[in-house]
Amino acid sequence: MDKKIFTVLLFSLVTRVIYLFFDKNIWWDAAVYLAMGEHIATFGQLGFWEPIRPLLWPFLLSYAFLFELNPIILGHIFSTFFSLGVIYLTYFIAKKLFNEQTALLSSILLSFTWIFFLFNARLYTEIPAVFFGLCAYYFFLQEKHFETGLCIGLAFLTKFPMGILLVILGLFSIRKIKNTFYLLAGFILITVPYFMFNYLAYGSPIEILFFAQEFLKYAGIWIFQEPWWWYLFALIKENVLFFFAIPGTVFAIYKKRYSLVAIFLLILIYLSQMDHKELRFTILLLPFIAIIAAYGYHKIFKESFSFIVIVFLLFSIPLSVEDPIINEYFSYFEEKQTNGEILVTHPLAGYYAHKNVTIMYYPWFNASQAEYWEEYIKVKNPEYISLDTCEGGFLCSPDDQLCEEKQKSLVHSINESYIIEWQKDLGNCKYFIYKNTK
Repeated sequence: MDKKIFTVLLFSLVTRVIYLFFDKNIWWDAAVYLAMGEHIATFGQLGFWEPIRPLLWPFLLSYAFLFELNPIILGHIFSTFFSLGVIYLTYFIAKKLFNEQTALLSSILLSFTWIFFLFNARLYTEIPAVFFGLCAYYFFLQEKHFETGLCIGLAFLTKFPMGILLVILGLFSIRKIKNTFYLLAGFILITVPYFMFNYLAYGSPIEILFFAQEFLKYAGIWIFQEPWWWYLFALIKENVLFFFAIPGTVFAIYKKRYSLVAIFLLILIYLSQMDHKELRFTILLLPFIAIIAAYGYHKIFKESFSFIVIVFLLFSIPLSVEDPIINEYFSYFEEKQTNGEILVTHPLAGYYAHKNVTIMYYPWFNASQAEYWEEYIKVKNPEYISLDTCEGGFLCSPDDQLCEEKQKSLVHSINESYIIEWQKDLGNCKYFIYKNTK
């Protein structure tokens, strides 16, 4: 390993480790993956399950519960390893496709783009998924097609949209049927257990994938819906140096780096056509746009110092640590002895319970779900209900009047049968722990 990329990796590691000491917040999806990991490790005795989630990341987190390690710390170790792996693979691929200077600039640009840095601490799936995606592209460039298929399978099992690489790299391999065969064989070999599990658990190997797409259309869509062009401006707003991906794309095509350009553009198009948009999804294409932008900049200016200075200036502007979420609501059941069922509207409350909880928010909250839970509570009489009014799991779409009516009916029914054991107001948000009085 040459000194330049070693220095980038070392500085990336140090800054990430330091940041982890200050940012200890666990966001929604991370709580889900942690709880699923516990569910796997205890064979369904603890935690909870969301069928629409890819299984590789929760499976990795399950090792913490199997060996009685701290799952959050182990998750951060995994995430940091994947993050550094992404940076190194970006450098290696850029060096192979272009030159060492482009490789250095792209690795620095990627490492210190804020969204990529931040999500090293989030325990989400984007960074592990793009790591496996880059491994696939690395093997593709080495003309190792079976290994390419294996890595695409791992990327897919970490985050489903990364399956698009199977189509892209499959098309670039189609000139030789043997290469396509090996690529598909690798993908099938690694994903067959997942599809078999789906068939045994849900009655269909692929139906859950279509449901996952449906989920993105409805779950909190009024919060995340953006126009098709949103990512174009969001990326440049995230780091103005990504603007150089425009000339960089032209230069890359001229240099016949078609596969790189295809991966970047087709992932961008795929994300853009979805109504549900979040900046974190761009992590899936960040290494590719970083390489192209760095190449575009280097072709135009022929120097590196200004580029590196701009990267660190842009990185330092949003540099901050999110205030810790100090709310006993989420950890209420952590040390509490309970005997009956616990219903939760937020996965973090479910994770900290370390019990087999029932999630009320899945797949998404609406009028029919409100009716279902009102009847469920009357029949099942759960011991506790953990409910909040603004974290996402108990919200109605602003234009869904029927949902709001059914939600009020559900709350009224709960208040008739349960006592409020704990309550907290934070701004407009209200948090309740209800206990069954029967």
